[in-house]
Amino acid sequence: MALRRQLEAMRDGGVFAISIPRAPYRCPPGPYERACQVAWYFKRAKPRSKVLILDGNEDVQSKKALFMRAWAEDYAGIVEYRKDHVLTDVDVRSRTARFETADDVKADVLNIIPPHGAADIARNAGVITANNQWCEVDFLTFESTKVPAVHVIGDAIQIAPLMPKSGHMANQHGKVVAAAVVAAFMEQPVNASPIVNNTCYSYVNDREAVHVASVHQYDPKQRTFLSVPGSGGLSVAKSVAEGDYGFAWARSIWRDMLGA
Repeated sequence: MALRRQLEAMRDGGVFAISIPRAPYRCPPGPYERACQVAWYFKRAKPRSKVLILDGNEDVQSKKALFMRAWAEDYAGIVEYRKDHVLTDVDVRSRTARFETADDVKADVLNIIPPHGAADIARNAGVITANNQWCEVDFLTFESTKVPAVHVIGDAIQIAPLMPKSGHMANQHGKVVAAAVVAAFMEQPVNASPIVNNTCYSYVNDREAVHVASVHQYDPKQRTFLSVPGSGGLSVAKSVAEGDYGFAWARSIWRDMLGA
């Protein structure tokens, strides 16, 4: 809501800049989707304004071709993408972002996404083990490799190869953990070959979306999840139908997690 109020108050002809941290971070396509939503608003309400995407990575991290097509075809002259912008400092008063090698950027609205890592609850529990940021787990049960009987899921973990830090994936982790905990209580073996899947929808305007999907299976030899060959997929193009599917997915996962 605070960001919305800033955008509404911004002058027509102003600059909105969004700074993306180095991967891994929560929801890889999220910042690019946000840039699309702001550009959609500008196109209709403040057409002289501009969106700057200041990416701390070497390239777009998810759905690259689909996002770049939207920026080029739908938001030409509004969205500008800049790679290799690793943030080092922010001057809040002047709304200026500073970077390792790139020039400073001053914006009317500055949206900083800071580097991500496991939250304080994980640090206090002593389960952060990787790069002082993430929690390593036994992927068969998601039990911490450092603290017995503590299970860690979602964004906090040191992910398996090609496993995104997405909300859908966190939901899947939770189900593997629940099954493992029930098996432990009943003194039964855990599932030796769990399978999880991921689905992520991104809206490029108010109605049209794109998606990516994947399937991951536990590999006992490597003791991690690996992508299942030939599984998953990526949208060919944006569509209203995908936008409808995205809202259906949201309602489904809310019911699954919240019972409402």
